[in-house]
Amino acid sequence: MARVEFENLEQGELIERENRFVAQVKLDDKKIKAYVPNPGRMEELMVPGTEVYVYHVPQKDRKTKYNLSLINYNNRLVSINSQLPNQLILNALEKQELQPYSQYTNIKAEHSYGNSRLDFYLQGQDEVLIEVKSVTLVEDKVAKFSDAPTERGRRHLSELIQAKKEGYRTGVIFLIQRDDANKFIPHRRIDLQFADKLKEAQEAGVEIYAWNCQVNLEGIELEEEINVEV
Repeated sequence: MARVEFENLEQGELIERENRFVAQVKLDDKKIKAYVPNPGRMEELMVPGTEVYVYHVPQKDRKTKYNLSLINYNNRLVSINSQLPNQLILNALEKQELQPYSQYTNIKAEHSYGNSRLDFYLQGQDEVLIEVKSVTLVEDKVAKFSDAPTERGRRHLSELIQAKKEGYRTGVIFLIQRDDANKFIPHRRIDLQFADKLKEAQEAGVEIYAWNCQVNLEGIELEEEINVEV
């Protein structure tokens, strides 16, 4: 199955999340700052003292020289990089491994539609627009999105609804960056408007899918499709 490899991960300990995009990490008896590649709250994951994994990014113009990649949550590795799901889905689409989109070979990432840039455009016997959402929150084996209100997410759903009306095939994929979920639901307590919009999208014919992943220190791999309850 589709996979993204990790390289040169270093084990550390989370000191604190300084702000939305910067965390302080204890690494080899020194304190470093690491970029947090995920705008979500991740309150259950970003707990001081938690084991984390970072990797060095040797770019001179960066304020942070490391990226935060994995968090050890209750002895389970969780990938937090919100860009990885797109890489995984692109890999799966190119290998024609992702059902029900395996028949498409013309694939374009970052497609402009309306007032948004949607993640994928596919072309075959018809035209397809797909948006991918990264999920890190799982409670009692139920994956939930999002963990913070998301106006951008609601806008993307509105665009998919409109595209469906115009004759496109449309879909949204929730990619859970851990292996312990067997069902996906929208997180109504956090963002009721997103949950309602997702229901509206489903009723309008937008396809909704969720997959979970196997995560280890070597990489992250697409695992299996799980049930969706909207």
